[in-house]
Amino acid sequence: MRSLYGRIFLAFWAVMVLVVAGSIGLTWLVLSERTDELPRISGELMRGAAAALADGGETGLVAWLQHGRETVTDIRVLIVNEEGHELLGRELPLGISRLLREPDLGVPAFPGIEVVPARPLPQLIGRDGRRYGILIGPRRHTPGPLGVLLEARFAVLLLAFAVTGGASWLLTRSIARPVRALGAATRQLASGDLGARVDVRVSARHDEFGTLGRDFDAMATRLRELLSGREQLLRDVSHELRSPLARMRVALGLARQPGAEPQREFERLDAEVERLDRLIGQMLHLTRLDATSADALREDVDVVELLDGITRDAAFEAQARGVSVRWEPTVAGAVVVRGNAAWLASAIENVVRNALRYTADGSIIDVDVGVVQAVDAVRIEVRDRGPGVPEAELTRIFEPFHRVAASRTRDSGGDGIGLAITARVLAAHGGWAVAANAPGGGLVVTLGLPRPGAAVLAAATSG
Repeated sequence: MRSLYGRIFLAFWAVMVLVVAGSIGLTWLVLSERTDELPRISGELMRGAAAALADGGETGLVAWLQHGRETVTDIRVLIVNEEGHELLGRELPLGISRLLREPDLGVPAFPGIEVVPARPLPQLIGRDGRRYGILIGPRRHTPGPLGVLLEARFAVLLLAFAVTGGASWLLTRSIARPVRALGAATRQLASGDLGARVDVRVSARHDEFGTLGRDFDAMATRLRELLSGREQLLRDVSHELRSPLARMRVALGLARQPGAEPQREFERLDAEVERLDRLIGQMLHLTRLDATSADALREDVDVVELLDGITRDAAFEAQARGVSVRWEPTVAGAVVVRGNAAWLASAIENVVRNALRYTADGSIIDVDVGVVQAVDAVRIEVRDRGPGVPEAELTRIFEPFHRVAASRTRDSGGDGIGLAITARVLAAHGGWAVAANAPGGGLVVTLGLPRPGAAVLAAATSG
């Protein structure tokens, strides 16, 4: 059978039926063996009763009965006198008096004592000629589960088939239904429907299938976000490439006009080619970051040393606008993280250059590094004194080609991709990048990196 549903159902049903049938068979076998022992035990009890009657008469027989009642638990012995009364005063089965009046067919078993097997009730005859009927059989209790099971084993077997079949069907259905739902959602996703989700009845479960369903939904959501991001990135790249190409066409057209100054147009063409080259290089950098392997992130990097070089270069460039870079680390000694030194340098430099580009002339850029003990992470902060960013745009500035206020435009020299590279580099290292408007104006960009051996940091915490 190829169906998983059918295989699970038959397997569960077969196991349950075998267990129930085995229990019934074992019970029947044990009770059958006990029944086979009854004739031998009955003979021994008959001889014991006859001996007690011969030795002590009816009083001895009563004592023998009392002793046997206390010591023998599975066999029941009833002895009835000629008046129809059981010697110990116990209740008699129906019809016992009639059996006592039937003709005798026996022979003496002991001197002076006759053991007469009547039809069908054996009798004992004492020395005084009094007759006593004796009935020996398994002790009868109030019918319990074992007795009912033995007497109605075929009905119990049919009931077992019905109950185990129903239980197996329910159990199989509870397993096969979520599997089918997951399969349907997977086929829907594979067909290109990024909105495919597992049936809510499956994802709401509190077992492993519910966990798998929620993981599938999270995966589908993430795939849709990634593909949507890729599509948006392609649109942005197309737009960014189209703009310098259009300006290059205009410059070429102007250069061909009579009386034009080709040298000025060639300089414009050279600037646009340089912009295209830089943009393509940044896009290739983003692509490499997406394909980052763990082997590329195993270098020990001293963040303090890295920031020393970056801040020196930034301070040199900032002199033309009267901007100073204040680099005063609050930690002593080296602060080591594990990763790729070149990529980390590029990520931090993008943030510092971004601050240098948008800070006010004659202002100060603050750069600091510290250790957040609570999450065992290194924190790098860069603050400018520029116009800041609208609150609604603070998370989007790390998206490729995203630009916000008029003061942060293409004319200021940015391509809208530097901070996106920073965010990708930090994410590849298990860190985070967030931005916030500083009190009194300006933007604070905070970068976090896990220290060697620390867990991956949450992207929603700045420490």
